[in-house]
Amino acid sequence: MITEIQNIAPFVQKQFPSFFNEDGPNFIQFVKAYYEWMDEQGPTYKARRLESYNDIDTTTQDYIQYFIDKYMNGIPANILANKALLEKHILDVYRSKGSIEGLKLLFRLFYNLEANIYLPQDDILKTSDGKWIVKQYLEVDEKDINFSYNQKMIKGSTSGATAHVADCVMINYNDKLNHLFYITNIVEGPTGLSFQKGEFLTYDGVDVRQAPKILGSVTSADIVGSTEGNSIGEILVPTNDYLGEGLKFVVSGLLDPAKAKGYITFHLQDGGLGYTINSNVYVSYLSASTGSGAGFVVKAISNPQSFTYNTNLIGPMVGVAINASTYGANLNNTNLFSPLSSALTDSVTTVGTISALGSVTSGDRNYNGSLNVSVIEPKVFGYGIADKNGNYWGGDAIIPANLSTGNGVIASVMVISSGYDFNEGDMLEVECTANGALNAELLLHTSGIGIEEGYWQDDSGFLNSDKFIQDGDYYQVHSYEVQVEKSLNKYIDILKKVMHPVGNKIFGKNLYNDIDDSTFALSYEADEIWSGATSGNSYPWSGGTLANSDIATVLV
Repeated sequence: MITEIQNIAPFVQKQFPSFFNEDGPNFIQFVKAYYEWMDEQGPTYKARRLESYNDIDTTTQDYIQYFIDKYMNGIPANILANKALLEKHILDVYRSKGSIEGLKLLFRLFYNLEANIYLPQDDILKTSDGKWIVKQYLEVDEKDINFSYNQKMIKGSTSGATAHVADCVMINYNDKLNHLFYITNIVEGPTGLSFQKGEFLTYDGVDVRQAPKILGSVTSADIVGSTEGNSIGEILVPTNDYLGEGLKFVVSGLLDPAKAKGYITFHLQDGGLGYTINSNVYVSYLSASTGSGAGFVVKAISNPQSFTYNTNLIGPMVGVAINASTYGANLNNTNLFSPLSSALTDSVTTVGTISALGSVTSGDRNYNGSLNVSVIEPKVFGYGIADKNGNYWGGDAIIPANLSTGNGVIASVMVISSGYDFNEGDMLEVECTANGALNAELLLHTSGIGIEEGYWQDDSGFLNSDKFIQDGDYYQVHSYEVQVEKSLNKYIDILKKVMHPVGNKIFGKNLYNDIDDSTFALSYEADEIWSGATSGNSYPWSGGTLANSDIATVLV
């Protein structure tokens, strides 16, 4: 029976009767010496330590070498690693063979070094490999429990559609809180419907009476009016700053020029002087004889300045007494000698040059000729202030209205970002992001699910400075590069025997720190190892001078 006693020799003398101490001390010494040998190197020594030999942390070097020979064949005996630690984790090394983490583990265990593994295949150009991401969301009304929907599976109360809420977002715009649920894994309901505007959203345990309702997001738009000269692919955004935020369209179709002959194009040739945004617009036939409804409003003015005008109306009113009730309170304080300017009432307004037209429409689009356009500002025009051309302020704008050629008239748009805080039936003007020109007037339609503008998840699939053509050598799917502060010839044999996947090609980047702590790389070939290379030297195998910034590879 094996006991916890490791050494027996100290107990030998006490096992003999007392007379042996006098008559046989040499015999006792002999027996004691025998058991000392047994304790230190004989069978007893090993037998009483079998339990510790079973533990890799406390076993003998003989057993470690035995397991190295049996289970770690090919691994050199002069490796820098703790052999017991390596033996303890050798199964992890073998199980991770062929993986990036396995290669890193090998360098940690064998050399106590951190290695980076680079896969050239990650930077190979692959056609159609890019992933286009379009986030979808539900715009909902404000409820106290909205943020509890995060990471929940939700269901529409009427459609029966389900989805996973990836994130709950609250956006403050125009002093209004807008709540969005970003959703994934959308599944239509039993009737084939997806989420619908106006239905309530619930998840397990939520009472529908507490649930938020889908407000709806912009999903399409009708073209009410369009200018010419547009192109498919142009990006359009709203000009109305009083509506919601984030809405964006792309021109998806143009009208057949033959079908756009009845359109009218208004061209702001000269914005004139003395106008306000409330100036009156008059449209009449010039050469046209058919069509109706074309027009616009003054959207903006430039070069603003103050203009003082009289608010009393003095006309051919024979027999009407001039008194304060008729013409203004100022008359109560006037007499025969008062100047007219002090007797009448004045006001001040801001006037300027017409810089933009709004709400442009071609009406019934049935015109057969050009139109005559007059824009009159009555507060200014009657004063007869002449411009440089002899025309009067408040009536000198020049805005031709001719038949459209039919080229580039927008027929359809597609939503690329639904934005938020828009409603069914909203009318808005859109302009091109490239030049800021007014392009069209749209009638919005909303539905349940909104979308954000899409984006590429990464730059794979794009030929640029980060992507390269496959060359069958370095840039291929069966190559990898080991980046470590150790020469390739120090680890290549072990790597190929222990971890290297058959059929793959090894490249190495050997990094060293010089006295200036700058990093440079040395180049080796598998069948000829050069040493002692320094910056600025030339070698026949390198084809030139090796600079500090050079990063060469090792081919095996």
